Order: sequence, then structure tokens, then C-alpha cells
Amino acid sequence: MPYQGVLFDMDGLLLDSERLVVGCFRQATVDFDLPDMDDVVFCLIGLRQDAGEVILRKALGGRVDYQMFYNDWYAHIRDRMALGIPLKDGVQILLKLLQDQGLPCAVATSTQTAKAREHLEIAGILPYFQTVTGGEQVQHGKPAPDIYHAAATSLGVQARNCAAFEDSDPGTTAAYTSGARTVQVPDINAPAPEMQKLGHTIAPDILQGARMIGLIRD
Repeated sequence: MPYQGVLFDMDGLLLDSERLVVGCFRQATVDFDLPDMDDVVFCLIGLRQDAGEVILRKALGGRVDYQMFYNDWYAHIRDRMALGIPLKDGVQILLKLLQDQGLPCAVATSTQTAKAREHLEIAGILPYFQTVTGGEQVQHGKPAPDIYHAAATSLGVQARNCAAFEDSDPGTTAAYTSGARTVQVPDINAPAPEMQKLGHTIAPDILQGARMIGLIRD
């Protein structure tokens, strides 16, 4: 059956933003003199804010107020993203090819919808997407499949008839569990060993991944 839609994660997959976020997190740890927190941010990648909050509060251990740390971190992110958000390699090419094919595209991101739309607009690719589904629109965040079902529904199709692209393990698990044909394009975090057992497609970049599942052809 030909694909009826294409679903995309955002950060680390479309936008080369994860390194930026990691850098801003590390700046916040410097601001609050928390040198032992340097690697905590890698555990937050792909998660919705509520799930990340549990991890971050535990790591802070009451030494710094969670909301103060979070606000400082995101102030750094806002300042940095206002200067521009780079795209990952091949993203613009793939989106143009899918647009030319008439395939509807949607974003399924743990980021809140309004913020996601703002970031996509800054990066110059918002017009390629029919819909944007943010993490607050579903009851259960990634790795639950809810957001991929919701994103597919927003296009008027079912997830099992879509291709889905992700970078993180939680996001890939969500996409795969939804029934979508899933491509993982790892960004900062390499796939955990157990991810190899899913049988999904793991690709070095988004264009190669699209070719590997027959979504595009040269």
C-alpha cells in the first residue's frame, strides 16, 4: 500500500537543535554551579516536559529549585534560537520532494504546539506541514504511541499507512508502536542495543532513510 502521509519528529530530526539545547543546559549548570549535572540532559532527549521534569528534579536533588533552573535553561534556549535554527542535512530536499508528490506531512513533537510552530517558522519549513501536533495534545507522551496516532488522524489517515521519522529512542518506540513504517535517524544519542531488535529502519540521514523505505526514489 502506498504511503498516505509522512510524520516527523522535530528536534534532532528536522531541526539541528539538540546540540543547542545541550549547550544551553550546560550553561544553566554553570549558572547554578552544578558540575555533576553535565550529562543529565542526554536522558531528557525525546521526552515530553512532564517526563523530563521527573528526571531533572531527581538530578537536582533539591539543591536548586526546579522551576528556577528550568527557566534559566529555557532563557538561554530562547536567546539562542532567536538567532536562527539550522536544519538537519537533507531535510529541505526531502520536504520539497514530498510536497511535489502531494504527500501530506505532519509534525509529531514532544514540544508544545505553539513553541513547535514558532521554531519551524524560524527554521523556514513550517509551510511544508499540514498540521503540527505538540506534546500537550495527547494524554501520554513518547514513548507511548498517542502522538503518532493523533498526528496521523490530523491528516485524515491512520498511522499504519504512514511513514514516520525519528531520532531518539523514546520517539522511535512511539512511532513504531503506532504501526507506522519507522525510520530512525540517530542524532546525539546512539540507539540503545534493545532498539536493534525492533526491526525498524536505522539510517545515517533522513534522505537515505526515505530511500530505504521506498518513500522517494532518485
